[in-house]
Amino acid sequence: MQAKRLISESEQSTTATDAIAAQSLLKLTAALVDGSLKKQLATQSVVQNCNIKNVQVRRDYSTLSNREKLAYTNAVKCLMDAPSKMPAGLAPGAKSRYDDFVAVHINQTKTIHSTGNFLSWHRYYTWSFEKALQVECGYTGTVPYWNWGKSAQDPINSPYMDGSPYSQGGNGVWKPHNCTRPGSLLAPCLSPVVEGRGGGCVESGPYVGYQANLSSVDTWFDYPNVVAGPFLGYQPRCIQRDIMPEYTQKYATDDHLLAMYTNSSLNTIGPWQDVLQSGTGLHGVGHFTFGGNPGGDVYTSPNDPLFWLHHSMIDRVWWMWQNQDPIVRSFQIAGTRTMMNNPPSDNATIYDIIDLGAVTPANGPTYAIKNHVSSVGGPYCYIYL
Repeated sequence: MQAKRLISESEQSTTATDAIAAQSLLKLTAALVDGSLKKQLATQSVVQNCNIKNVQVRRDYSTLSNREKLAYTNAVKCLMDAPSKMPAGLAPGAKSRYDDFVAVHINQTKTIHSTGNFLSWHRYYTWSFEKALQVECGYTGTVPYWNWGKSAQDPINSPYMDGSPYSQGGNGVWKPHNCTRPGSLLAPCLSPVVEGRGGGCVESGPYVGYQANLSSVDTWFDYPNVVAGPFLGYQPRCIQRDIMPEYTQKYATDDHLLAMYTNSSLNTIGPWQDVLQSGTGLHGVGHFTFGGNPGGDVYTSPNDPLFWLHHSMIDRVWWMWQNQDPIVRSFQIAGTRTMMNNPPSDNATIYDIIDLGAVTPANGPTYAIKNHVSSVGGPYCYIYL
């Protein structure tokens, strides 16, 4: 029997939102047991074969045992070591199977962020990464999540980023650099540069020696010698981070997440996801927590392995919101098909197709968004604890 894990001094309580998650799980379970969710999904011809006996569980990374953490990071490194399966010529910079996932994100960035398919696309993308870990690397677990509130006060010493072999890597070593600026190099700094802290290569944790291969595209930070390369080209470089506690202490707390469930104006998906993706919304806050290169580039952000824990958490918070009312909220969608509707485009619908190309699991079929609206419907069978 695994010993109960002690809470470190760097962790903060997330009891309030964990209670919301527990409530969502109870409501989802009830809708599964009484068949009401199956009936609702069937109105759009979405199958629902998942049940409580075969469901997989995604858990907070900080609660995993050291053995479980190593199993996950070893599987990620397995993909980093495996050769690319990308068709020749599509992404010259993709050298590994891991790079294939980065390339797909780069190529579709302008149609998967601040769009109607943002949540569903990233659900499928994270799940496809999970399937690759399982099928191609023999991993028996799931993609864990990064519970932002636990690390908000002290991310550098948190179990997620403390630089131990059981973390997802530490901060970058000190290297003189300019501050991270959201969206434009002319924007205000998110946080001041602290002399002696961050900015350089990550030299601690399980991914030391691994590099980002695919070229920078749109850098929202101003680091010396970081320039955009040829699109989907080969630009090998170390993973740099600049973890910003001053920023997370303001915007990544559990109170910020809790407000997304207690504010009555956020009972439909449009306003709710707008808050999630706003300038100081938790989607951007998570990415800018460690920023750097490639993490601070919206296109190449999956080059940093913390991306997967962050987007597992993004999926968890959507899952929590959906399952506060699993029937009414199942097929809700809002937004257009282009980033911030630029250029102007039609509204997304649940019939729009999500195509992940070379990283589609087992060369399976493409699925419409309607198949991605439930973690226990369509191709999915997982929950969060």
